[in-house]
Amino acid sequence: MLGYVKTYKPELKIKDYEAYRGLYCSLCRTLGRQYGVMSRLLLSYDVTFLLVVMLSVKNALPTFKKGRCPFNLAKRCNYCVDCSSFLSFAAAVTVLMFYYKVKDNIADSGFFKRLLMRMILPYASHLRKKALKKYKRLDSIISGSMNRQGYTEANATDNTDRAAHESADTLGKIFCYDDADNIELYRFGYSVGRWVYLLDAADDIEKDLKNKSYNVFVNRYQIHSSADFDEDIKKEVEATLNMSRAQALEALSNLGQEIFTPVIENILTDGMSASMNKVLKGKEK
Repeated sequence: MLGYVKTYKPELKIKDYEAYRGLYCSLCRTLGRQYGVMSRLLLSYDVTFLLVVMLSVKNALPTFKKGRCPFNLAKRCNYCVDCSSFLSFAAAVTVLMFYYKVKDNIADSGFFKRLLMRMILPYASHLRKKALKKYKRLDSIISGSMNRQGYTEANATDNTDRAAHESADTLGKIFCYDDADNIELYRFGYSVGRWVYLLDAADDIEKDLKNKSYNVFVNRYQIHSSADFDEDIKKEVEATLNMSRAQALEALSNLGQEIFTPVIENILTDGMSASMNKVLKGKEK
């Protein structure tokens, strides 16, 4: 996940935003405690969303207390005093995703970025080694997906379903990591993963054209320059993204979760819409 899955604050009640922000800050603190202070830089809204959904599905209502932000001592934050297993899992997802993203960038990037990623790789490997002590199966899920994704992209498919499947399947398996029989939870994660992959592909069209990297939309619509990514194509892409979003909302309605529902619905509706508008229309609405 790449920063697209986040709340839309203007449409969220203050109490719901404070709870969400408390989980965000708690994940930041967990990363620092378990993987070192530098790992806090890997904190993302995407994995915070995963944390919110896991807590909601398990009906695990966290307890918060006030504390000081280590990066701004004048700022007071809400921190979880429980739910440590959920926070540890989310932190492991963060560092493992980071490791495999670095590996992917080494394979796909230009010379200078590839050089930078090679310099970062030892640190990423160190974080992965720590996560492996408790989450070997999680690492296996992500690594297997990355290998299969590489094979799919090497074949330069122009089929959006095929291109997005491995990333979507990975997120589906992560969401139901401790509840493998929960089909609706897998379906929810799969739909969100598909949405993220395809939005990222739309966002990267110009970059991928420049680097001559694989992009499913470039292949599907025979795009040769950013000008070819016209309004008609954008409407088709938007329809595809909205289909995945609708499937995620349908799966959510079948999960029967009771807490954090306003936050999750805000992200799936207003938050995702804002991210789509930013990518496809160049602005947030």
